[in-house]
Amino acid sequence: MSNKLTIPYRMRWWGWGVDGNDKPITTASEKLLQREIGMSLDANNPPRNIADVTIPNSRLSAEDIEALGAVVGADAVATDHDTRVKHAVGRSYPDLVRLRAAKLDVAPDAVVLPKTEKHIEDLFKVCAERKIAVVPFGGGTSVVGGVEAVDGGMGKAIAVSMTAFNKIIDIDKVAGTVTAQTGVFGPDLEKELSKAGFTAGHFPQSFEYSTVGGWVSCRSAGQESSGYGRIDRNVIGMRVVTPAGTMEFRDMPSSASGPNPRELFLGSEGTLGIITHVTIALNQRPQKEMLFDTYFFNSFEEAAEELRKLEQSGNIPHLARISDEKETLFGLTQLGSASMSEKVTKYLKLRGIDTPCMVIFGFAQTDPVGARVTRERLAARLLAKKCVRMGSIPGMAWVNHRFSSPYLRDVMMTRRVGVDTLETATTWDNAATLRREIASAMEAAGEKHGTPVYVFCHISHMYESGCSLYFTYFFRETEGEILQQWMDIKTAASEAMMNFGGTITHHHGIGQDHSPQYYEENTELFAKVMRAIKDELDPAGILNPGKLATGPHSLEERYDGNMI
Repeated sequence: MSNKLTIPYRMRWWGWGVDGNDKPITTASEKLLQREIGMSLDANNPPRNIADVTIPNSRLSAEDIEALGAVVGADAVATDHDTRVKHAVGRSYPDLVRLRAAKLDVAPDAVVLPKTEKHIEDLFKVCAERKIAVVPFGGGTSVVGGVEAVDGGMGKAIAVSMTAFNKIIDIDKVAGTVTAQTGVFGPDLEKELSKAGFTAGHFPQSFEYSTVGGWVSCRSAGQESSGYGRIDRNVIGMRVVTPAGTMEFRDMPSSASGPNPRELFLGSEGTLGIITHVTIALNQRPQKEMLFDTYFFNSFEEAAEELRKLEQSGNIPHLARISDEKETLFGLTQLGSASMSEKVTKYLKLRGIDTPCMVIFGFAQTDPVGARVTRERLAARLLAKKCVRMGSIPGMAWVNHRFSSPYLRDVMMTRRVGVDTLETATTWDNAATLRREIASAMEAAGEKHGTPVYVFCHISHMYESGCSLYFTYFFRETEGEILQQWMDIKTAASEAMMNFGGTITHHHGIGQDHSPQYYEENTELFAKVMRAIKDELDPAGILNPGKLATGPHSLEERYDGNMI
């Protein structure tokens, strides 16, 4: 039996985003990767047709499907092949490897589209009775295995698409807040807020294809977090449906009535309940587009030290981004022709910058005059240091492509080059050591396979006590070893994070891929507390099993039998 319906799904099934927006690699970048990782110019591994993707047969009985349909309507339960493929995995590198190979060892047995909270409440009852795992699914942009339909030993699992929860309930112009359902996508939210003169100020790299629910459940951080803060700082109210009942936490500017219950569900990744709507504090919308400025320092450490001082003095702009030497070099090769990047490099050398590290600042023009004054005051401060000011053009080039970087991963995978990212956070005094140790560990892991790894790093989220470190890395894929290559590099980086004072994730959540280190980063006593809460709210254990504190203890356990 196969039910088919159209469930909203914004991305192409095999990769990031939509067709027609692929980010090409320049000839200059090609030459760089040829030199650094031995990239082949002839390799070709295009995506296949969705019909070619093998997935397990649905394990739901006719009675199961009938029971689900009785709750949400028979036309809101899909068991057809294509819909199941589209909701099988997220957009992690291993997800894309498996999709490109047309081989998935897991898929939801059905995709269900609830339209009301009552639907969700009743779904929980049916699934608990019939031992069916429930996996919430928003935009599907998870890069840590957070939306994969793991059944938790129950033998059956459904994906619950939240895309029907797409209403903006209220914009309170007096309080400066918005209450929105969690299936609202980022661009749709900002479009409506713009009409009212506000912005949420939350622009993660997944902005175009991620939902409010994904932001909240994974504690995401946007690219302008220096000015607007992380999403968890700005959520002031929410409503959550759990198998044990529905809870609403009122919108309060502050409270001392015990531990904050909202904190329990922020970052819970659908393991404790489904968040149906949230209230978010807003900001006045800038009158003009962001104003940029760019500087080049002679070392990553020197640039980081200046940004630490800015952050701790309260003078950090809305957007601040430091690229290390390798990321700066790659960025220059991607900006234009080889000759252009060479000219910039030569000019910087003449100015005393031999190992350039680019710093981009963005100033929100809520007050255009004030933004320009702030920019020039910052310039006066920085130009007293050994750095070179390059104006607004690099920043404008970056912002024009700020959401398109993930497309490059798909382009490179067609060229049989693996591309992935990972991120951590640490204190300012430890940032240089942690960056060095992580990069060294990843490079050593690549050498085990005889495939060099080109690693670079940037800082884009800063706090008074520390900062995030965001790594991007390239490696030449070896057919038959691709996932093993990735696992070895990822494991090496994760171990370095744990050994040298980092967190396993700064803003991507835990999912399955970070589960091994979740156990290490948190105490066993805390794990017991979380299990007790889980048992109280989800006594049948149906909610997103195999994630957070119930996830795998190693990547080998996670991807066993899937060495592509």
